[in-house]
Amino acid sequence: MTLITQILATLLHACAVPSAGGDCPKGADHFQTRGDIRGACAVTFDGDAFIVCSPEALPPQGAAEWSAPQLSRWTVKDGICNQIVAPLGFASGVDVSGDGTIAVADRAGVVLLIEPGGATRTRIGIGVLEAPSGVAWHGSNLVVSDSGLGAVLLLDRTGRELQRVGVGALRDPQGLDVAADGSLYVADRLANCLWHFPVTENGRLADTPRAIGERGTNPGQFNCPCDVALIERGAAGRCLVVADEMNHRVQVLGEDGAFVSFFGMHALFPRQGDGRIHYPRSVAVDAAGTMLAVAEPFEDRVQLFTLKPEENPPDAVGGYEFITSHFGSDVACAEDLLVLVDTESQGVALLDARTTPPIHMAIIGGLGAMSLRFTEVSAIAVEPKTARIWVADRGRGKLEVFDTVWDRSKPPVLDMFIPRLARSMDLARFTARMKAAGFAPLRVPAITDIAFDPNDASKVLLLDAANRAIIAADMRLQAGVLDRLPDSARMPEELAIAADGRTAVADPVAQRIYLRDGGASWTELEELGGIPFVRPAGVAFGADGSLVVSDAARDACIVGAPGVSARLVGERGELDEQFFEPRAICATPKGLIVVDRGNHRFQRFGDGFAWNLTGSMGRYYDQKRKGSPGAAPASTPQSRIEKGGES
Repeated sequence: MTLITQILATLLHACAVPSAGGDCPKGADHFQTRGDIRGACAVTFDGDAFIVCSPEALPPQGAAEWSAPQLSRWTVKDGICNQIVAPLGFASGVDVSGDGTIAVADRAGVVLLIEPGGATRTRIGIGVLEAPSGVAWHGSNLVVSDSGLGAVLLLDRTGRELQRVGVGALRDPQGLDVAADGSLYVADRLANCLWHFPVTENGRLADTPRAIGERGTNPGQFNCPCDVALIERGAAGRCLVVADEMNHRVQVLGEDGAFVSFFGMHALFPRQGDGRIHYPRSVAVDAAGTMLAVAEPFEDRVQLFTLKPEENPPDAVGGYEFITSHFGSDVACAEDLLVLVDTESQGVALLDARTTPPIHMAIIGGLGAMSLRFTEVSAIAVEPKTARIWVADRGRGKLEVFDTVWDRSKPPVLDMFIPRLARSMDLARFTARMKAAGFAPLRVPAITDIAFDPNDASKVLLLDAANRAIIAADMRLQAGVLDRLPDSARMPEELAIAADGRTAVADPVAQRIYLRDGGASWTELEELGGIPFVRPAGVAFGADGSLVVSDAARDACIVGAPGVSARLVGERGELDEQFFEPRAICATPKGLIVVDRGNHRFQRFGDGFAWNLTGSMGRYYDQKRKGSPGAAPASTPQSRIEKGGES
């Protein structure tokens, strides 16, 4: 794998002939890293310092409860950090005006303004914004990208809407930056491009933007661009610096969108060290145009680079443990079929869950033998009894169902023809049918999870982040009923249904678990057994009826019941019963599986939520390794370990 990566890096640099980029930077040298900034997702420069958004934070030394300062200001020269306390739900974007006013986009539906000195804080955009994902100053006004609205809004300082642009064109607008002439550049993660909104003769932003870039891995192409920062060069034009998230790199383009260069090429491995770039989410360039800040929430850090006119040499990856899978945020199982999403390939892996370890049998999508490809898999599920696989493709607005056929009486083997497309359902048409039935206004669903009613085999349940609801639909999406979540819901991510009819929904932005018993009203849980939720990303019901919540900020799972004691299982790390950003949970014949996204793997827990397996594609441990919780210390000599205690 190392050789392949080296060849790929060399070929990309060989064919990447820079365009006439003038004095746009073509490379960057690592300057410093500010680590352990949990969930660092947005960054901006403020004079000789940078400000970073971090939706989660470590508890103070010795403190039992977690805090969430949201913002921190770091001086570049001496690394002094000052926390900026901000009453936010989930900070996602930040910018500083010329007079020192800080604007913070909050996915909970507001923009927070912090005046110089920090004494005055104003929340604007309430009732106007839905899911702000980026913010930038536009003179004395603000431009705010809103992924929920699929638009960019121009607001004055009171929150009054002055203009709305990009409706119908933008799909998932994220970070943005304003040019010296007032024009606007927006990164669109789902459309895999930048949008340029020029300024018209009357001083307004153009309603129709120009697209820059396309999906791909070649120079000048993007795979989930999340942010853009501008370097102004006067008469020489400007440079566009782009956080190309799923390509693990920063790209530099000329003003016309022509490719100049890229650097990063992280490729495969988590926590690979300084200078490597892994899932970059936000970029910022200082006023001098010489220093770049890159926020990487996956790595919990901000890296600083000094920009330079020379290209970086090819980045050959080597010397690290072989990575066989990049399991992402979703997992599903029914009976004997386990499915997981590989975020790098957008493929859905099929495994036989009856065995230990689960045996890989096929892949749907990115790496399969079928012509079908997914743009962005947002949810998967396995239908009970039939073992049909449901896949929600957010990028194409489709729900697709696959039959699975294999002889269960024989040992599992690799067979790419096990899955067969049974039907493809268009979510926009389903929305039109729902509207005609009286459910209006209604947006095209953004499906984040799929479940099946254990008491009604004719119904599929769709967790819908766009409408903040659960949709109960027939199996062909001909009709449905909308069941709205409480008003506090912001970004519901996972749905769990118990055999006794209980329903649970995890919402990491609202920092809540929504729980309902049968037809009763929703109960909003902010903690379980006295343990507060910080970023609850996954939820499931244990075989004993307990509630299991994966907390991506705590790097642990919370196991218990409302009003009863609970316990934390797991800790931050790379060994067994350790996590980096645990996400989705599902039940299998041999226990609950938790996706350990930051370690590109899954872990399985049996009776009493006791660990019994760590697995990726082709690498498994069913006995704890030294240094894992409950195992021998890492320093224990081999001779002192009982036979079978080390895998």
